[in-house]
Amino acid sequence: MTDITPLLVLLLLAIVVVIVARRLRVAYTVALVVLGFAIGLIGTTVGYTPLASSIRGLLAPGLFFNLLLPPIIFEAALHVNYRLLRRRAGLILFLVFVGVVFTTLFTGFLVAYLTVLPLGAALLLAAILSPTDPIAIVDLFRRIRVPEELATIVESESLLNDAVGVILFVVLLQVITTGGASPWEALARFGILTLGGLLVGLLVGGIVYLLHRQLHDPAVETSLSVVAAYGSFLVAQSFGASGIIACAISGIAVGTWVAPRAMDLEVRHSLNVFWNVVVYVANSLIFLSMGFLFGLSRLLDYVGLIAIVTVVMTLGRAAFVYAHRPLSTPGRSRLPDTWYNVIAISGIRGAIPVVLAVSLLSTPTGLASGTLDAIVASVFGVAFVSIVAGNVLASWYVTRHFGAGSA
Repeated sequence: MTDITPLLVLLLLAIVVVIVARRLRVAYTVALVVLGFAIGLIGTTVGYTPLASSIRGLLAPGLFFNLLLPPIIFEAALHVNYRLLRRRAGLILFLVFVGVVFTTLFTGFLVAYLTVLPLGAALLLAAILSPTDPIAIVDLFRRIRVPEELATIVESESLLNDAVGVILFVVLLQVITTGGASPWEALARFGILTLGGLLVGLLVGGIVYLLHRQLHDPAVETSLSVVAAYGSFLVAQSFGASGIIACAISGIAVGTWVAPRAMDLEVRHSLNVFWNVVVYVANSLIFLSMGFLFGLSRLLDYVGLIAIVTVVMTLGRAAFVYAHRPLSTPGRSRLPDTWYNVIAISGIRGAIPVVLAVSLLSTPTGLASGTLDAIVASVFGVAFVSIVAGNVLASWYVTRHFGAGSA
């Protein structure tokens, strides 16, 4: 019988962290990451590792990818404002597709040039780090009440580049594992994953809509959303399509199509509360376990690589975000400079890159163990720096320009 005590310990720690973080006015994701690495460091230093060993055994890579990833994607999709998404579709698609591809190529080639990582490994590392996770910033948006349109841009970009980034990661991993593929084969694979995920997501969304019209029970309807999230993900995966795209599309369908037409207010409230709890648990497990899975002392061995990757990715994001400004149409549709600044500093790396990095630990990649260690360490290190420093910078800037009393 599986001992779930380590999971309960993690959840208890997460609850304590939230209480302390609120008192200190610190984003709970920052506190979770810092505590996770601190506990991992203490365990390594004093030689007390039973809890860490139990958590490593229980939080298998498959658990991260298949159990914790779908709810994070689905919950984010539920809250997408489709009307504002359509209004800023050009900018969001630019940030997603141009941003992910540019970030991967820019970071991959430059890191390969500046470090000892092979080009294939550097590109894989860049693809893993391409998804953004501004969960703390989004929470800050809701507390400070920044313009809804700006919040929609940041949230939609994060959701869609999660999906595109994961697909790019899958394609590059297959190219590395199989020993190479032509650009056209890789592009075709990318198209199949994307289109297949889109079709599965729409199909699941349609089925959920028909079922919701026959139901009037908050518990049952909330349970149906769980089936939609995991069902779309697993069905798409089984057909060789993108489970992330399917999960995202089904979430958007439920949030913007099913909820207003087939759910009453009580059900919508229950749905939001349930998924907020699920995502809180998922993020807590991911961020707290980072320190247990890859201790801070091991990260110090790769501090130079982590610093290079962090700087290169920051420059890459700034380059493609600000490149959109001269391309935008002058007039009312052009974003203010402060909005571009917020979008640029919202490129925080968090849960999704960590999940993808952990999945490599159980995936045959053909990479040397040292190279694989360097990739995982870089992801964890960049995520740590990004979550801590990025959230501090973003909180300061957003509060200064959009907080009470700002212009």
